[in-house]
This record gives sequence, structure tokens and C-alpha cells, in this order.
Amino acid sequence: MTDLQFLDVSGVGNSGKTAVCDLLREVDGIHVPPYWFEFDFIRIPNGLLDLRHRLLEDWSPTRAHYGINTFCQTAEQMGIDPAWWNLPGLLKSTSQRYDRYFDGQFVRLSKSFAAEFIQLRYYGEWPYDDLELWPGWRFLRKVLLRGGARAYLRREVIVADGADFDARAAAYLKSLFSFRVAADCQAVVLNNGFEPFNPVPGLDMIRGARQIVVTRDPRDVYVSGLNRHKVKGSDKALLPFDNDGLNKSFLATDDLAQFVKRQRIFHDRLYSGGDSRILRVRFEDLCCSYDDTVAQILAFLDIDPARHTTPRTSFVPEKSRSGVGLWRSYTGQAEIDYIARELPHLM
Repeated sequence: MTDLQFLDVSGVGNSGKTAVCDLLREVDGIHVPPYWFEFDFIRIPNGLLDLRHRLLEDWSPTRAHYGINTFCQTAEQMGIDPAWWNLPGLLKSTSQRYDRYFDGQFVRLSKSFAAEFIQLRYYGEWPYDDLELWPGWRFLRKVLLRGGARAYLRREVIVADGADFDARAAAYLKSLFSFRVAADCQAVVLNNGFEPFNPVPGLDMIRGARQIVVTRDPRDVYVSGLNRHKVKGSDKALLPFDNDGLNKSFLATDDLAQFVKRQRIFHDRLYSGGDSRILRVRFEDLCCSYDDTVAQILAFLDIDPARHTTPRTSFVPEKSRSGVGLWRSYTGQAEIDYIARELPHLM
């Protein structure tokens, strides 16, 4: 497990990153999670990258204290796996239930990791935690302070620093995934782990990590992401099996102008530097120029092609080509023309 590598596959929503994940399932020694599982804890607010920023890149006493506390709170909310009758746990849980995925070890390992950076704890007046209080408790605290209970309302103050953060974070992730991967596993795929907009801190944090960013013709993104409950007639056949009418709503396809604006903003924000640890792949190329694109991906990841032992089993390019050029069969060609006019550079 010492040399475990992390490979992030990211996109901008409905762009076809599942195709790359399926391709990597065919390679010996790579652990790819189920298509529905995204390990969001690295990128979300108060997750791993935010903790890194507060302890390493922009340290201050308040940010470090806040970073440790919110990281642990978020780990517990995302990690706990309460029983159906555990009402307090259900109210706290955000339903990712990472403890279930990581053999009951996610919360424990996450809090233990955070504790490694704590240099001292003591009690004192610390008003900044009031921002996290429920308004009723905040009001009660004000009343108690004015009532003379000030000495009893001190808070635990944490002083932490980010020494050796990246090495510790890599060790934490390897320990965590050791509960999911086989002993001979060489790499783990993170499904949208870093995001494609500013991936360099994540790549710096995990030595040896790589990222593949998948993009797709926005016309096909639009058609395949339409609201199933609003699509009629032959257009329904253009929707993928996993489009239930709500789970693609984050694409804003209910409003064409909003969809286009979202696509423009997201693509403009894609990382455009020359970092050699990042590869941009078009979904269409993987489907229609299969051999060349697969060779490019394996070379980028320094994977011997001989390890690609089960080609065309998880990712079948001939089948996936049906998702290329969907827009040509869509009855709303005026909408397609609008997208083409507004986003010609993404065609």
C-alpha cells in the first residue's frame, strides 16, 4: 500500500467521465469505485483541501482553529452510518455514510488525522465559534454573558499548524482506502476528487497523483441532461438510463440560456496551465478514436498496455458511440442552433 497512486477523473457535469472510469476498470491493479460513488470529502467546503489551505497556505490562529473543528464536524456528518431508529444520528448525517463504505473507519481515521496537527489546547474566551451556533443558543449565550456567567463560557481553543501536511494527508488517504482495495492494488480512482478548476493543490498534496479531465460537446450534454418529465415523444429515447428527471437538474437544462451560461462559466474556469500531471480528454475521442485515445491515457498514467487485460468489457466504444451526436436526433433543433452560436469554441 506504500506506493498507492491516486488518479482523479473529473468533468463539468454529464461530460462522460464515467467512460474513462469504466476504461480504467479494465486495467489490472486499479481500484475504481462504483459509478455512483464520489469521494467528495477532498473537495467540499471544510473538507481536506480546505483544511490544507487553512493550515498550510493561509495560516492564522482563527483559520487553523476553525479548520480543525469544521473538518472534524464535516467528517462526522458525512461519515456516520446511523440506524433507522437513531434520530439524533439521522438529523446529523448528510447521508454519504462513508463509514459504511470504509469498513466503519472513516470518522475515526479522519479525526485522528486532524489531531496530528494540534499543538495545544486550552480554555479561553473565543467568540468566533459563535458563528457556528444555532441562533437560539447564540441568543442564550448572550444572556448568560450579561448575567455574569462569563467565566463559565470559555471555549476550548485549538492551536494547530500544517507541518508535513501533504505527507500526512497522503498517508491518511492510503490508510482509508486500504479498507476498500486489494493488497496488490497499485492505484485508486477518485471520481471527481479534486475537480478540474484548480486541481494543482490536490495534485501537490498527494505525491504521484494524476488527473484526467473529460469534456464533451455541450449539445450532447444538453440533450442527455434534459428533464425526463418534460421531454416528449422520440426525444425520450435520447436520455440515458440514469436520467430520472431530477438528478441532472444541476445542469440547468430547464432553462436554455442558463444552461449555456453555466457551460461558459465552467469551461472558462477549467484549469488551463501546462501542468504535466493533467490530461484533457474529449468523450468523443474516446468513443470514436478509441485505440489512439486509450494509448494516450495509458501513456499519461505510465501504465504498461499489457495491464489492460480486459479491453472492451466495461467500456465498449461501439456502444458508447450512441452517445455521440445525440443532438442530431433531437427535435428541438432551434435550441441546438442556439448552443452552437453561443458556444462555438466548445463544439
